Amino acid sequence: MLREPITISRTLVQEIIKREDAEFRKRTPRTHELHERAKASLPLGVTSSFQAVPPYPLFISKGEGSHIWDYDGNEYVDFHLGFGSLLVGHCHPLLVEALREQLGLGSLYSLPCADSVFMAEEMVRRFAPIQQVRFSNSGTEATMDALRLARAHTKRDKVVKIEGAYHGHHDVVMMSTKPSKEAAGAEDSPNTVPASQGIPADVKGNVIIAPYNDAEALDRILSAHEGEVAAVIMEAVLMNVGIMLPKDGYLQQMREVTRKHDVLLVFDEVKTGVTVAPGGITELYPVEPDLICLAKSIGGGMPIGAFGGRQDIMDHISTGEVLHLGTFNGNPMSMRAGLVTLTQVLTPEAHATANNLSKQLADGYLGVIEEFDMPMHISQIGAKGCAMFRHARAYNYRAWWDIDMEVSYAYWLFLANRGILFPPGLDDQWTISVQHTQNDVDHHLHVFQQFVTELSR
Repeated sequence: MLREPITISRTLVQEIIKREDAEFRKRTPRTHELHERAKASLPLGVTSSFQAVPPYPLFISKGEGSHIWDYDGNEYVDFHLGFGSLLVGHCHPLLVEALREQLGLGSLYSLPCADSVFMAEEMVRRFAPIQQVRFSNSGTEATMDALRLARAHTKRDKVVKIEGAYHGHHDVVMMSTKPSKEAAGAEDSPNTVPASQGIPADVKGNVIIAPYNDAEALDRILSAHEGEVAAVIMEAVLMNVGIMLPKDGYLQQMREVTRKHDVLLVFDEVKTGVTVAPGGITELYPVEPDLICLAKSIGGGMPIGAFGGRQDIMDHISTGEVLHLGTFNGNPMSMRAGLVTLTQVLTPEAHATANNLSKQLADGYLGVIEEFDMPMHISQIGAKGCAMFRHARAYNYRAWWDIDMEVSYAYWLFLANRGILFPPGLDDQWTISVQHTQNDVDHHLHVFQQFVTELSR
């Protein structure tokens, strides 16, 4: 018989936050001073609004292997890794050597380089849906260009997006990334809620929101908009709100429903890509989308994006019907980094090591959670994983509203003050790099057990 999880004392959580906040500030005075200075020249004092988190963002001075150092000299085991962009870890020797050599040959040509051909061939080999690929500079660009291509192919304007997913910051996908309870609407037919001001009203009218893990709801939505929808864009594993895994058969059902309505299926694999498996989601699940978007870890830490898919869809670029442009697309630094990453660093053995350490970390968390009856669950896939402060497993965005954000913040502070760095924002995942070690995982689990022990007193 399952035991009920403990009830966590609000007073205790607030005491932990107050103490850990004071300790964080004590450890990082130079970072605090630099952030205050930055506010004069940078909105929020940062270069991306994601970085503006309480009590203030950490400024970083260097990274090496699986560790990172802040501006005050504090050392952390890095499970942030650039929001999952550094499956290779920091300063991998093969990448340092390759990029130093390439920098000596030139950082930008704005003309084709041989590595772009070799990189494209490796992408076609690795990712089953890709017959042709184009490179860009970020995940945002990749999803933007993929959706433009989908609209050109189908001669339709509307797009379906999954509630709670993040696909970058271009207008079409900045809808219902984290809508409020008041604005979200019905669970099986959510409202379209812009995530930012400044998005034209007619863009909202061309974006329809569907719930995650509910293919029947998508079928009803596409039936109501028959002949109007160009594509469904989705993260096969929802990763804007922790990690929410697809239910058995859900992805196959999404493939069947989109084919039934003659709608393209676009997988955003910016976060999953090589981090869940060498060939991404389609290596783990028997489903092939029409287009996939990649970025982050395929570039070994250099700015990169890519989108690719079926030949007949990509042909719209070849014929000139769809323009895909960019001065830095396929630049030699990113191509060299990507090629070395995919062909020399992320070997099958390296993937297996990172995935095994991630599984070990997840299993260690589960053991502590069961021992202390904590109201938490763990989601883990490949090198990615996360702890979510909600007793029952979460299967769609609406479950995110039940996450205990106060405990989540106490957890982030507690771990950071003891040398374990997670992404800020409470909605991201750990990433285990190919340079993480057994000691890194053991230290992480030791600190987590300390936190849970304190919560339980």
